[in-house]
Amino acid sequence: MLLIAICTYGQKTVSIYELGDSIVNCETNFENLINNWTQDNITNADEYTSFRYAYVETITDSVRYNHYRNYFSGDEVLSASTSGNSGIKAGHKFRRFFIRPGYVYSEFYDTRGMTEKEKTIMSDDFRQKAKEILTRDFNVDKMNLKYYSYESHKTDTTRGVNKSSYAYSIIKSWASTNIVSPDSISDNYIDVVLGKKKAEQFDITEKRRLILEELLIQRTICQLNFNKQVHFGDKVYAIRFEYYGKQYTNYVICSFKTKKVVFDSFFLNINVEQPKYLIRAGRRT
Repeated sequence: MLLIAICTYGQKTVSIYELGDSIVNCETNFENLINNWTQDNITNADEYTSFRYAYVETITDSVRYNHYRNYFSGDEVLSASTSGNSGIKAGHKFRRFFIRPGYVYSEFYDTRGMTEKEKTIMSDDFRQKAKEILTRDFNVDKMNLKYYSYESHKTDTTRGVNKSSYAYSIIKSWASTNIVSPDSISDNYIDVVLGKKKAEQFDITEKRRLILEELLIQRTICQLNFNKQVHFGDKVYAIRFEYYGKQYTNYVICSFKTKKVVFDSFFLNINVEQPKYLIRAGRRT
């Protein structure tokens, strides 16, 4: 009798950093990443070349801490654009997943590909105001922040009929949001977030104001999330690669406690399917 190991793929997914060797140090994350960067996991993996990583520094003081907090909440941080689909074709499971590099808030620097309506909003003056928010040196630890929590409820009553009587069903829907900003939050912004209004119904001037308000909120929330995830003693690494001949650098932060990547705008949210190894008994023929 021969034991046969069969590898099958289930629905469970795991971070691309963590599939492979157990995390024993920060470098394990990056070795796993490189080993997992295949067309089985990333359909367009062959469009990327020259993967390499390097240690940059350890965050040991508030100056460097705030530097990276501003970097990750600003306009220079690398981002990932993803697309794909999955299903069953001819009895076989398939999954296509594409990932392409770019930069957060690139629309404020390059309007190519936008519709004429979108370009109308992106006036030179407006884009300059957006850039000022994105490049401003923030320090949420020294800001007087305003916290808001909102809920929106909606109840619909519908009547249905069964064989013996009328039955009423109550459909309740609600939305909630928690917002924090150095400035006051406008009523229009809250109404858009909760779905009471649509951004399309406002004129260009108000649309621009809402976008600037959103940028300020996003930067603030990102910095607060950074405070939760990153601590003194954590290590900064740079992952460099080429995509169609253009060089990119993605900075990541690795926890000195867990040895796992805790802050990363590009690779951290990529999950790949974890293989299941089944041991079956069979006969040699």
